This record gives sequence, structure tokens and C-alpha cells, in this order.
Amino acid sequence: MKVFTLRYEKKIAQNSMKRMQEAASTGVPHIRKDELICDSYESMNRLLSIARLDIFVAIVEHRPESMYALAQILKKDQSQVLRDAKMLEEIGVIKLVPVMDGNREKLKPEPLYDKIVFEVTPKQIAQSA
Repeated sequence: MKVFTLRYEKKIAQNSMKRMQEAASTGVPHIRKDELICDSYESMNRLLSIARLDIFVAIVEHRPESMYALAQILKKDQSQVLRDAKMLEEIGVIKLVPVMDGNREKLKPEPLYDKIVFEVTPKQIAQSA
């Protein structure tokens, strides 16, 4: 199962500097694939709103053949679904694949992950780690 993690980290710059210094001294790179770090709950919510999460879930569960089919599944306006799907593609959780249907090109949404996890570590736990 492929998991994408959206993680809250209050002091991204400080922690990034520590990780770079560790990597420089040990020679082991500190790369976290399949993860996006946010420094506020608001930015987490803006990136993955309820509407976008609904779209992600529908893509994983139904594997629609087109954006039109996805909009029909969600019973929503196709243009809004497309805008939100493009944001999910920018984040890197889905891919919109151009597919020819006769003389027309349509976009087929494909999930790149099976699940999205939100990670928020309380301050006390983070300090003791």
C-alpha cells in the first residue's frame, strides 16, 4: 500500500537545517519521499480540503475513466472537479493522464497513492523524540 503523508511541522526551516547538517556530517541524505510538510493547519486545509479529499477517495475507489465520469460519481460540476483534481496533481497524489477517445482527448485521473495520512505531533512528544 502506497501512503502519502501530509505532515505538520511548526519550525520547518530549523528542522531542515538540522537535517542538512546531519546529512553533511554522516553522508546519508535525509530525503522523505511521499511526504509534504506544512507549517500551519490552515495551509494543510487549503491543500487538501474536504472537496479535494472526496475527489481523491472517489478516484481510488471508483477508478473513473474520465473527468466527466468522476464529476458524475461526485454529482458535482465538472469544471470545479477539474480545478481540484489539477491541485491534487500539483501536490503529487494523482496523475491526470491524457487518453484519446476517438478524435477527442480526455483526462483520466489515476491515483499515485492508496491512502493519505495526516500527521500532527504534539509539542511535548516532538521535544522528547
